[in-house]
Amino acid sequence: MNTTALARPAASATSALLKISGLRLLLPQKEIRALETADSVEKTDALPHSVGWLQHSQQRWPVYCLSQNLTLLDAVPAERRACVLLGAGTGFAGILCDDVSISQSSQSQPLELPPAMRLPQTPVLGLIASGDEGIVCITSAEQLIAHVTLLAGM
Repeated sequence: MNTTALARPAASATSALLKISGLRLLLPQKEIRALETADSVEKTDALPHSVGWLQHSQQRWPVYCLSQNLTLLDAVPAERRACVLLGAGTGFAGILCDDVSISQSSQSQPLELPPAMRLPQTPVLGLIASGDEGIVCITSAEQLIAHVTLLAGM
């Protein structure tokens, strides 16, 4: 059996917890380039499978709405009140969330994904059991952007 060692963030690192319905996604806070309200998303001329645009660095970047199953939604649920603009490489993408919280990285040991969750192109890198939030999925901006880009067919 191959095991993948998950990098533990430095003790002083901060993490962002994205809440999307029942899903909890944890990623390094430094990968969030902007945090906006969902009302800030420009809805005109949206790309296929996106819900609109955010303006950042003199460019428009697509915004996507994910379900708790990490599939793209065309209609935005009312509870999606926040939008994080994630940066990876030279590109950005927005993800609508119910809520976003920033905290010190968890001291909990990351767990390897169970075999049933090891799907091709999953943005989930590992899991953390949190007393406050239940099971939290570890991800990164790069993984999430690659995931929504693949789903959107871009």
